Amino acid sequence: MKLLVKNNILLALSISTIGFLLCYSVINAEEKVRIYADKVQIDEINEKVKASGEAIAISNDNIKIKSDKLTYDKSENLLEANGNVIINDQMNNTFFLDELNAGENFNEISGKSVKVRLHDGSRIVGSKFDKKNEISIIENAEYTPCKEENYLIKNCPGWKLKSKKIYHNKESKTIHYDHAQIQLFNLPVFYLPYFSHPDPSVKKRSGFLMPTIQTDNQLGETFSIPIFLNLSSNRDFTFTPNIQTKSNNFYNLDYRHLSKSFELEVNSSIDDNNDDTGTSNHLFLESKIFNSIGNLNTYLKTSNNDTYMRKNKINNLTVLKSGIEFEREVENNFFLIEALGYKHLTTEDQQWEYLYPNIIYNIDNIDSNIFDGNVSLDNNFSFRRNLNESSSSLASSQVNWSNQKINRDFGFIFDNEANFRVTSISIDQKSGSDISNIRFYPQFSSKITYPLLKSSLMFNQTLTPVIMPIIAPYNNYTGAQTITNSNLFSTNRATSINEWESGPRINYGIEWFINSTNGTDVKVVLGQNYRFNKLSEDTTSEISNYFVNSNINIDLDNYLDGSLIIDRDDLKIRSFNANTFNTFGDLILALNYDYTSGNYNAPAEQVAVGGKYKLDNDLFLKFTGAKNLDTNKNIGYQYGILYENDCLGIDLNYYRDLTKDRDVEESYGYSFTVVLKPFGSTNNYGKNKVFGPKI
Repeated sequence: MKLLVKNNILLALSISTIGFLLCYSVINAEEKVRIYADKVQIDEINEKVKASGEAIAISNDNIKIKSDKLTYDKSENLLEANGNVIINDQMNNTFFLDELNAGENFNEISGKSVKVRLHDGSRIVGSKFDKKNEISIIENAEYTPCKEENYLIKNCPGWKLKSKKIYHNKESKTIHYDHAQIQLFNLPVFYLPYFSHPDPSVKKRSGFLMPTIQTDNQLGETFSIPIFLNLSSNRDFTFTPNIQTKSNNFYNLDYRHLSKSFELEVNSSIDDNNDDTGTSNHLFLESKIFNSIGNLNTYLKTSNNDTYMRKNKINNLTVLKSGIEFEREVENNFFLIEALGYKHLTTEDQQWEYLYPNIIYNIDNIDSNIFDGNVSLDNNFSFRRNLNESSSSLASSQVNWSNQKINRDFGFIFDNEANFRVTSISIDQKSGSDISNIRFYPQFSSKITYPLLKSSLMFNQTLTPVIMPIIAPYNNYTGAQTITNSNLFSTNRATSINEWESGPRINYGIEWFINSTNGTDVKVVLGQNYRFNKLSEDTTSEISNYFVNSNINIDLDNYLDGSLIIDRDDLKIRSFNANTFNTFGDLILALNYDYTSGNYNAPAEQVAVGGKYKLDNDLFLKFTGAKNLDTNKNIGYQYGILYENDCLGIDLNYYRDLTKDRDVEESYGYSFTVVLKPFGSTNNYGKNKVFGPKI
């Protein structure tokens, strides 16, 4: 009996399988539509197939239609779907409908109550959907790229396009809108009889970019709207008219070209000379040619008006660099030759200085069986014409030797270094006697350290005493050098190639470093410098003031870096510099502070601050400013509101710039930028001013 039941079950399963395969072969015979479902019924007389329960129809073009119920008319090649209809096309877009009719291998589709999720996450909803070949139409449609979880207001996207009809041309990859409204937070702000933009599959397309509106007491109201032209996959062009109510209008052009062996970027502008004072313009060009021989770089920055760019807030450059350079680096050899010109826009008499040519040839890691260590050779030749119309020529060659020895018995580390530089210098003065001499700078040094290590489950710390004797003769060309954060244990604090720190001396101090297992680390350096038997005409102290540097890193969002110089006689602070970046809950704050007492340079004290405070999701209060504390005068400041997320950016700022230079006056005003994502970013548009640390 059991055997008979078992055989009947097997027979039933076999018949069911054969029946399904027969049904499948009928549906698939024309190779137009394939249907899969939990339940399939075939009407052979009317050539219809009814499928239900997770029913899926797939066309030859791999368009998938899923529904609770599917009815396929083989003779007419028509498909009806009812209940929870879902379409997946070849571009990974998903359509949700209540019902649809499809024909011609799904090249013709019509349906009602459509919701579309494009593959980039943006959405379209409409009352009716029609598709014929490459054209898709949605009526009474709304489009938004905003994600619902990031809405500032419930059921209210940052922006959307509401249109009577939306057309998608798959062949041209363009979405068109008829009688469209742009709505911000469901409020209509702009009407467009016609509007179009590339679909999400397009990376770069010609068209209008985001406009910027700004008001300024000197320039008036300014309106800018960039026009982008995509010339090819590796070339594009942007034209930006800037319309100003109180100043000349100006027009900006940007051209970019990139290839495997060539880069070119051209930026230029010209005004319309509406005030009849003469047309102002600027031209910036930068090109790079790179191949196996080397890299050839060309720079051109010029303007026919010293204040034109700063006055119109194009940029804040005060020195324009132009020239050409060629560099080649092969293994241990580096070669550079360049000719440069510098135009100083803040001076009115002599503005130009030139460096032509400047030649550098360096060889590193020279193999030698004679010297136990690393040997390198630095060579430089240059000719310079200075702002005071004097000219100087310089030829220099320097041999460097370095060697590290570790005493494993006692734990001392010796970083030994020897340098010998020969410099020939000739200076032709416009007024005064000329200078011509050959200078020799020999030096030997050894940085001796004794690291003391201590470890625990929570901390690892290192305490390192440092003594650095330097043997060098006195010279008549270099005065005493100030200790800074970067040169406490430097072998030569003089940065000019025709100078070298003078006399025998010793740097000494201590370094302490501790890091915890939670990622926090602290580094403190304390040091001083002593100069031996200094020359009688040298009025500086043999023993320098104390130098202290500290660096605290809690995480990527919190750090403090500060350095100060303390007078060794009265223990007063002579110089202090601090940079900090901290996050306090919803507040991000960065601060730069610089102070010098006048012991080394002219007294100065300046503070710059930048911050951002989170008011709500994607809504921020931001501010930046700088002030000269020595004169108690502001340099400039800006504060405003920023709203920015995945779909919308709104940047509203008030600024005041107290810069003055000829016709550049103090300015203040508002800037307002609206960016509709994914078509841009507030980082790329607008004319924000940054006076302090950038957040």
